Amino acid sequence: MQLQSAPGSARRADERIIARYRRQRRIGRIMRVVNRFLAYVLLIVIVLSMAVPLFWMAVSSLKTEGENLSYPPTIIPQKWTLEHYRTLFGRTQFPIWFRNSTLVSIGTTLTSIAVSAMGAYVFSRFRYRFFEAFSRVILFAYMVPRILLLIPIYRIVWSLKLGNSLYGLLVVYNAFLIPYGLWTLRSYFAGIPHEIEEAALIDGCSRWRAFIQVVLPQALPGIISTALFAFHVAWNEYLYASVLLWSSDLMTLSAGVRSLMGELAPASWGLLMAAGMMITLPVIILFSFMQSFLIAGWGGGAVKG
Repeated sequence: MQLQSAPGSARRADERIIARYRRQRRIGRIMRVVNRFLAYVLLIVIVLSMAVPLFWMAVSSLKTEGENLSYPPTIIPQKWTLEHYRTLFGRTQFPIWFRNSTLVSIGTTLTSIAVSAMGAYVFSRFRYRFFEAFSRVILFAYMVPRILLLIPIYRIVWSLKLGNSLYGLLVVYNAFLIPYGLWTLRSYFAGIPHEIEEAALIDGCSRWRAFIQVVLPQALPGIISTALFAFHVAWNEYLYASVLLWSSDLMTLSAGVRSLMGELAPASWGLLMAAGMMITLPVIILFSFMQSFLIAGWGGGAVKG
């Protein structure tokens, strides 16, 4: 009897194991579906939290002033108008401020990336006695709150006769962005294999040519992301632009719109929303356009021609 019951008990044990395995697989599938659902819900909430203010700014810039001040507020404009944009470009100095911000932002991005790339390459490839201490000092300078440096920087810029000048603003922005670029690009250059560069040197390339043609293409994603950050900071910076610039024809967008708010009595919310849209739109277009280059830059310099 014991010999006959042994196969039956073993079969029942196998069935229990299979049932437990199927139950665990079913629970695992349910958990994966729940996790994916929660992830999508979280992403939708994050996107809406960022998109709703932008949408409200866009529709407010297309409403009449009376509709912007009406209560309860309307979501979709009852009467579409471009009057605020015509006023912004035709009766204010917004085009001049836009030009100034474009020049300062592009100039800051190019100079900070050029200096940061060369400095980060040196820090990642060469080992000298004081390099590590110097790099830590640079990081410490970047971590100091900017508001604490406002008065010293103002005195320095004034003593250099760069006050109320876009060149002075360019120098100040580079002083803040170069340390950030050095530390960010240093990690990218450190991750590039030395063998690729050594192969170029063996083939007859100079150190400078190997840096330009071999190392920089490998670090392209880091360079683009750092450049986007530098452009964004220079484009939206307000504190130093409002202190170092006081002529209306030299102001950047942030300082100019602030002065525009002081001139409006009462405040025209449609005009301010139109200005906000024109400030935000170039950044959105730039980030959308440069995303493709972030992906295309991976491994672009590893192929030897």
